[in-house]
Amino acid sequence: MAYLYRFDVALEAKEIVSVIFAENDESAFEHLDVELEKFYLKEPTVKEVILREKKRLGKKSGYILDPEEKGW
Repeated sequence: MAYLYRFDVALEAKEIVSVIFAENDESAFEHLDVELEKFYLKEPTVKEVILREKKRLGKKSGYILDPEEKGW
């Protein structure tokens, strides 16, 4: 079983949203670090990571990313 994880990530200078595909929570957090390092070419300083959503991967699953509406 695989899942899509939506994280809110607070970096030193800004907040970002990250969507990660992983088989479990531990793998998702580990892969988030990898994706941050790949995207910014150098791992940024992370102040806080919040797991906002976890959805089972299927034919009809996805996320709406509206910066003004965080979904809670």
